[in-house]
Amino acid sequence: MINMIQDHNEKYNYESYHLKNKIKISFEVFPPKDVFLEKKLFHNIKLLNKCHPDFFSVTNSINSENRDSTFFIVKKIHSLTRKTVFAHFTTVGYDELDIQTIATNYWKNGIKHILALRGDLPAQYTKKIIYANNLIKLLKSINDFEILVAAYPELHPESSNLQEDLNNLKNKIDLGVKKAVTQFFFNIDKFLKFRDNCTDMGLSVSLIPGILPILNINQLKKFSNMTNVDIPQWIFNDFYKYEGDFDKCTSLSVSIAVNLIIRLYKEGIKNFHFYTLNQSYLSLKICHQLGLI
Repeated sequence: MINMIQDHNEKYNYESYHLKNKIKISFEVFPPKDVFLEKKLFHNIKLLNKCHPDFFSVTNSINSENRDSTFFIVKKIHSLTRKTVFAHFTTVGYDELDIQTIATNYWKNGIKHILALRGDLPAQYTKKIIYANNLIKLLKSINDFEILVAAYPELHPESSNLQEDLNNLKNKIDLGVKKAVTQFFFNIDKFLKFRDNCTDMGLSVSLIPGILPILNINQLKKFSNMTNVDIPQWIFNDFYKYEGDFDKCTSLSVSIAVNLIIRLYKEGIKNFHFYTLNQSYLSLKICHQLGLI
């Protein structure tokens, strides 16, 4: 066993675990911008598939020229892996007729798993806002899609308080949704409090924690500013201390994610969703340490 690195009373644990058949994982990717990146993505998908994921998910863009990309990538990943693939479906930029047309096309082409989202509103958005619960109703009117939704253990940037987030989640659950993927987080206590609040409200939902392997600490800082996610200062301190040392930063990233998953597993969590940012090496290292491959 490699020695533990201790800094600011945080221990980086490099112990290997044996969680195969005890937890389920899934991977999120996004449509690449060009043919070179597309080839790289499909190579990474083949590698990630060795981790025996429960499913993949593919984000989508609000830019009209990229709207068909999700459909293509979903179909390709399914053909490569034979795994379930959830297509992210954001409503921004669409009206109800658009949504019905796209959803009908998805169903006819065998895409029956949807992650239902409103999406980020552009500045000065003038179209009618179709929220995730409205999207769920529209999807259910087309056919019996299996639907995932988003949940926010920490305050959504547009919410005034946590109760508002819980109420929004309840509206989705009341429509028959059973599972929710959370925004990434690093504060386990906030996630557990959120889970307790869901239980107290009588929400029958399986929360799937979103796990973000840290590829770049400056990128993480940007993400945290966009999402209101609390990043403990010791994470920044440790990455800045080893800035420029790829191996040490990789080890830190892997150990942070593994420790997060192990602590959540001990709290009864059995499903985890990795935000891969179209990379595979960190997720593979994490899965290897967890004993999944």
